Amino acid sequence: MVKTRRPLGCLASEKNVSGEEALRRVGPEQSPVQRQITRMYERREEAWRPLNKDRVAAFLQLFFLCFVEMENGRPLHPITYRMLRRTLVKRIILWMQNRLVWTTLERYWPMTLGQFRELDSFLADHMPRVHKGDDWGALSYFFKVVAQERRDEYMRLEEMEREAMESVRRCLEQ
Repeated sequence: MVKTRRPLGCLASEKNVSGEEALRRVGPEQSPVQRQITRMYERREEAWRPLNKDRVAAFLQLFFLCFVEMENGRPLHPITYRMLRRTLVKRIILWMQNRLVWTTLERYWPMTLGQFRELDSFLADHMPRVHKGDDWGALSYFFKVVAQERRDEYMRLEEMEREAMESVRRCLEQ
């Protein structure tokens, strides 16, 4: 048999190429929360480790899966929800506030603009005391200013493009 054969993507092809035991290696079905926890453990992105941008992004994804997207499996124990909230308030938000860099380049931000918007709406609805706090207020102000600067930059670039097109059109008319 030729060793360069590859499965075509269906189960019958996988069985034909790799053998029947290849289909038996599938583990038990997991919810998205369980898969995220497993991935975080494998990549060493637990929140108790020293924080970095990747660990914060992994924690925020887990937080959104547990609190925002509730259809992702069985409800968790109330202590788990309490620990997630406490970690968000005591570690994640403080870390993000200390790592703010006033630039429009997203790679230097502690989280993406999409993550901020989702977390901001969740905090406004479910944790108003944290949403109105000074720590989150500084983050909120930063992201609102940066979003406004991006809009202004976009409008300025559109205006420059319009002017360039207008000058090209005038040159062609002459």
